[in-house]
Amino acid sequence: MSTQTANYVDGIPVHEILPGAKLIGAPSLNVSSCCGQWDECQPGDLYVAILGAETDGHDYCPQAIENGATAVITERLVATTSPQVLVPDSRQAYAQICHALAGSPCERMSTIGVSGSAGKTVTTHLVQSILKSAGRKTGRSSSLGTVVGNRVPTIPHRELNPPLLAEQMSQMVINGCTHAVVEVSARNLAKRKFEGAALDVAVLTNMRDDDLDFHSTRENFKRSQLRILDSLKPTGLAVLNLDDPTSHFLVESCTQPVLTFGMHQDANVRGQLLERLSSEQSFLLVTGSESVAIRTAIIGDEHIYNCLCAATVGLALGIDLQSIAEGLENGSQLPGRMERIECGQDHGVWIDTAKTPVQLATALRTLKQVVKGNVWCVCSIVDEQSREHRRRIGEVLDRAADNVVVTRDSVDSMIDYEPMHQMFDGFEEPNKVRLIPNRFRAIEWALGQARPNDAVLIAGCGEKPFALLGDENWTIADRDVCEAWLFDNASIDGQFTSPDIFRIDDYR
Repeated sequence: MSTQTANYVDGIPVHEILPGAKLIGAPSLNVSSCCGQWDECQPGDLYVAILGAETDGHDYCPQAIENGATAVITERLVATTSPQVLVPDSRQAYAQICHALAGSPCERMSTIGVSGSAGKTVTTHLVQSILKSAGRKTGRSSSLGTVVGNRVPTIPHRELNPPLLAEQMSQMVINGCTHAVVEVSARNLAKRKFEGAALDVAVLTNMRDDDLDFHSTRENFKRSQLRILDSLKPTGLAVLNLDDPTSHFLVESCTQPVLTFGMHQDANVRGQLLERLSSEQSFLLVTGSESVAIRTAIIGDEHIYNCLCAATVGLALGIDLQSIAEGLENGSQLPGRMERIECGQDHGVWIDTAKTPVQLATALRTLKQVVKGNVWCVCSIVDEQSREHRRRIGEVLDRAADNVVVTRDSVDSMIDYEPMHQMFDGFEEPNKVRLIPNRFRAIEWALGQARPNDAVLIAGCGEKPFALLGDENWTIADRDVCEAWLFDNASIDGQFTSPDIFRIDDYR
């Protein structure tokens, strides 16, 4: 992807963007566009050679120049007569150039970055809702899509990369946004895809060892997460979870100002559960001498932490407590985040993205607190999970769920049973598990087995479609299947009819 600028006729001097870089083959160099893919280079581009997991961009410098690149950025000398710029990390340099060419949008807005192991998406949306309640025009980038301004349709989510992020934030500025809130995963931080962004507030929701399949070690994971703090502006501050053991120790060592939140420690912003039902919960938000009661449709301690985190960001930005409370309540329902499906049935049904051991344990523990009957869990196998990861999921399901259905997060015709059986290694009571590879059938079977006052958790996919059906390629998500089955069975009993929803047979 090529990133261009219209702000400089002759481009920006490279030494202004990368003051520590070494220029070879030319006395000076201006850049007006750049590209990180040799086969996408256009005439006049500055080609950035990036070392990837499987390919090395340095090997393709000749092809990039042949396509029109006028200079290259590298981490080592390459054989070329074109000017080259030597940098310690070309991925970091690429991101910094992209943001500079986009007009440094972070310098023209108050920018909030949200990272952590869990709760990033919900917290991002809650911060946006708080800012909206306070009358601030806000852009948002999260796994549920990107909003670049009021009255602008939500842009479907795409994998974050430096030119895309710079372009989106530039559009937010153009559309009059005064604030931007961006969700950032530890993986993207590890890949340096967030470099170049400058933050007024950096948020770490929590730091858990949930993604060691990618990071390999806890130290690598921690190092990646902490990179978000390196993106803070000189006047920026960090928001940390004081109840999280890893974040707790960061408070004293962090060189930037810090605001904290929590439910059990003496944090700047604290929460106390007042009441929790299957349909809603309420808690008391306390900061200093002020307090306010909050009611949310999403239930569980995890969501209280998300609300406290977002409230702390709001306070850091100077928003009053009443606007914060209004924003939290207005933004308390998101697709696929402990989303309750209500079609008049006599048992509870929830859809959640949970697919790691900690996420599943948290969701199941919450449901155990609010239902009198059994808890059923439809759990997905994810291809990228390791055998050990699947075994740990099995251990969690064995302890926290009364009945388990193991399925897949897709409906392709190729079925590999080995990953599913790897989850069985974690069960001491394998008789509570049923293996149903077809996700349609798995959800239908669990809903049919549930009895009054039971709870059914459909975990793994959340709001994301897992199938395309019909000549028109309908996108089918867990919610569609649940509603179809529930309405189908309600109509059989003469309770409900819904002409606007497909019957379960339409999905088979």
